[in-house]
Order: sequence, then C-alpha cells, then structure tokens
Amino acid sequence: MKVLYVAGWGRSGSTILGRILGQVEGFVPVGELRLIWDRGLIQNWLCGCGVPFRECPLWSEVVSRAFGDVSRADAQRMIDLRERGLRTRHLLTPARNLLRARVDRAGEYPEALERLYRAVRDVSQSRVIVDTSKLPTYGYVLQNTPGIELYTLHLVRDPRAAAYSWGYRRKPRADRKDEPNNLMTRQGLVRSSLAWDARNLATEGTFGRDPERYMLLRYEDFVEDPRGSVERILRFVGEEEAISPFIGEREIALGVSHTFSGNPDRLQGGTVKINPDEEWKSSLSIARRVAVAALTWPSLMKYGYPLWSRRGEPASALQEKIETE
Repeated sequence: MKVLYVAGWGRSGSTILGRILGQVEGFVPVGELRLIWDRGLIQNWLCGCGVPFRECPLWSEVVSRAFGDVSRADAQRMIDLRERGLRTRHLLTPARNLLRARVDRAGEYPEALERLYRAVRDVSQSRVIVDTSKLPTYGYVLQNTPGIELYTLHLVRDPRAAAYSWGYRRKPRADRKDEPNNLMTRQGLVRSSLAWDARNLATEGTFGRDPERYMLLRYEDFVEDPRGSVERILRFVGEEEAISPFIGEREIALGVSHTFSGNPDRLQGGTVKINPDEEWKSSLSIARRVAVAALTWPSLMKYGYPLWSRRGEPASALQEKIETE
C-alpha cells in the first residue's frame, strides 16, 4: 500500500494540499486518519462528504472490511494503545535503537492500522492514500507497519504565520453537529513556536535519512507555484504519469471528498484559487514576531526564512472562493 504522509506542524496548509492531491485519479485523501478511533468511531464527527462518520457509506464499508463491523472495532482500546507508544521527544533522542521497542509497546495497534489502510485502498480502489495526520510519531509507526510503503512529505510554514493562525484566528469548527459554535483549537505563541521546532526537527531527523522517501515542501513555495508543487509531489511518489488536477495555474475544482478531521474547510467544494495567506504580516505585532524568531531561529534560517520580517499588507486568503457547487 502506497501512503503519502504529510508531516509537520499544524496550520501549514495540509488540509488544502491533501484535498488537491485527492483530485488526482487513483489518489484518495483521508484527512487525519490517526484520529479515526476517537473523532470518528466514538465522537462521530462529520466526514468531508457532509454526513456523520458512522453514516458515511465509504467509511462504513471500510470499517466493516477491516474489523467486521463498527461494534467489533474496539476504538477505545486502539486509543489506549496509540497513546502508549511514541512521543515526539523520543524521536529527538540519540537512542534511536529504542524506538522500535516503543512501537512494540503498542501491541496489536500496527496490525489494526494495516487492516484499516488496506480496507481504505480496496474500498476506494486507489493507488495512493493521502494521510495528513502530521505527527512524525504516527508516521514512524506507519513506516514500521507491514504492507505500507510510506512516502513522507514534510510540509513547513513560517513559524510566525503558524503562531498567528494558532493564537489569533477564531474559526468555527463546523464538522461537529453537536457543537455548531465550537471553535478550532487555539494555542499560545510560545507553545506553538516550541512545537514547530520539535515537530520539524523530529520529522526531518526521522524520515530525511532516505531521500527517495522524503520530500521537503515549504508552504510559501506551494502557494507561489501550486501546480508545479503538486507535479513535483506526483514525481516523488512515482506517479508522474497521473494527470494534474488543476484547471489553471492556480485554480482547481474540488469535488466531494471523504477526508476525516482537519481544517473545517475540508467540507467546502467548488472552484478555488490558491493564493498566499499572509494576514499575519499585517496583524502580528513586531514584539510577537521577535519572540517567535527568538524561539525558532536555528530552524527558521535552516528552512530559508528571513530572521526579520517587516509588517506589511496582507495578501489574499489561501482559498479564494470563485464559485460554489
């Protein structure tokens, strides 16, 4: 099973990138499949098709194929086993020979994942599963799951932009019918900056050793040339013959998908134009920019971001709605 795993820190454009890749023939976007046990089977969040997870025809068939039926999928046990395993700090330690032992502590969890991903592939009749779970620890488990051929796409965004999105954007989480006014999770500037550092270091350190299975992509490069970036990704996973899903250099028609968890924008369809989201450049104070840069400067410069960034006018939003279906 070929799995394209998008890893890195949140609020970096993984949802829209995953949906775009999901428009490629033979690709199926699943969203953050790591959270299927809690947000799907237990809490019954909305699928990208607009219906609750347990009522979605695709996911119902996937769960039935993998585990017999919903009642036989012991979601709480899978959550317990998942949380018993790796943490990001384990990937940052030099004692990497202990990592496999941490995976082994998860018991039958990898076996359940193998059954789950195989069912996704078979039900969707796809060649490539696009998973935007982002956690490098979960990617490591997938990498060590029999039957999975993992390709890691390391998505990086300027930490000041990520910190602004985490801390100052108030966005309703529309994928929970029981809490229509629930807002997406927010995090403070310091926590976001430290997590940005740790996630990116762990992702590159864990997967960057194999250049044939690791690709680094900056969000800023993606929105500057979205079509070219997607074509590079297709070559990376050995699917260069696949037809580009773009209808223009920046425009793409997004159909209904069965993405699970992630940014609520995954519920939207229609034609969108990909433009840079640079609101942070006019809204984040100089003091906060300096604080983020001070907390992240080694990796900030490593990934090619300027240490100092002037305040300026914001560019248009990442997804500019042109028409709706």
